This record gives sequence, C-alpha cells and structure tokens, in this order.
Amino acid sequence: MHLKEIKLHTSRIDELQSFYEEILQLTVSRLHPQKLEILVGQSKLIFEQSIDSSQPFYHFAFNIPSNKIDEAFEWLKKRVELLWLDDYDSYIADFKSWHAKSVYFLDPGGNIGELIARFDLDDVTQEVFSDKQFRNISEIGLVFPDKTFDDDIIKLLNNFQLSYFPKQSPMEHFRAIGSDEGLFIAVSTNRNWFSTKMPSGIFPMEVQFENNSKNYTLKL
Repeated sequence: MHLKEIKLHTSRIDELQSFYEEILQLTVSRLHPQKLEILVGQSKLIFEQSIDSSQPFYHFAFNIPSNKIDEAFEWLKKRVELLWLDDYDSYIADFKSWHAKSVYFLDPGGNIGELIARFDLDDVTQEVFSDKQFRNISEIGLVFPDKTFDDDIIKLLNNFQLSYFPKQSPMEHFRAIGSDEGLFIAVSTNRNWFSTKMPSGIFPMEVQFENNSKNYTLKL
C-alpha cells in the first residue's frame, strides 16, 4: 500500500508551517490562508484550519532509508525535543518483529510524528542524512469507536481490499493494516498513542492511497 496524500485538520496552521518549513526543512506551500501542503518525498501531508474549537491531533510516520536511523536521530534531536520511550529505555524504539526502528516527536499542533527505518525495504543510501531522505508517509493512525471497532475494521478491509500487516498479529484494540510501504495503524478511542499518554480521538481525515494498483479515497 502507498499513502499518497493525507488531509488533516489543525487549530495551529501558522505554527505548523514554521515547524515543517524551518525546523524539518521540508517543502511547504501555503495554498491559501486556511490550507497548508507539505511534500514528504513521494507523499503529500495537507493541513486545513479547523472550523470549530476542537484541538485535533493525529499520529503519522515517515519512512527513511533503512540504514539511517542513527543519523536521523542525531539530525532530529538538534531540531526538536524527542520523546523518551520507557518501553525501550531509549529515544529509539526497536520493533524487532517489524524489523524496524523509530524515533518520535511532537509538532506544534500536538501531532505525534515518527521517523521509521524499515530494514526489509531495499532502501539504503550512503548520503548524509537530511530532509531529502524523508521518503514518504509511512503510517497514518485511524481511530474508530470502541463499541464498533471490530465491525469498522472489517468494513475497512473489505471496502478497500486490504489485509493485516503480516508482521503484527491483530490485537483487541490495535490493528496494523497494509505493508512496509504504507500502513494504517487502527486503534479504538481513548487508547494512548505509543510514546505518549495522549488518548486517541476521532478527528476529520481524508486519505488517498494506492493498493493492488488501484487508487482509493478514505474519509473519516
């Protein structure tokens, strides 16, 4: 699965523009006063200004070259405050069954960002790590009501011809769906996002993605 474009809401669009443009040094376009587009390698991350008083926040991850997690850690810690991971007693998560390592941060909108190196991808480079090595949006968190979680996941799988990520067995309130190239991280409401004590909530989202050579749009 390939995540092509993700549209999210925010109450802090000006701060997000400064963060992704000046701190992470990605290519950012202000499409109009209420809309921001960020190029992440082969993907687009779009933020639209919230029209109500809610404080929406999301979890997403960016793929980086499989041999660059240590360099990415050094590069990122000079720019943002990284999230300490008690489970690993480190700033770097080592997901052994996923053959991947990650580092986490918060952006000014409260979004939980992640850089992840997936060792099973044929993606090695000898270039020094920089913003140019943000390959694509790798993960986006999807949140469903606790009471209908199983039914919502079945609909998601069937409607978009998706399947569970083979490296992660389904759990009661957590499902990984897709592939190393792109994953939906589906959780139930009020489950703390990994690396934080922030409970998941349902906020507006639109995802354009490709799966099995077909293009789809998911709206939540």
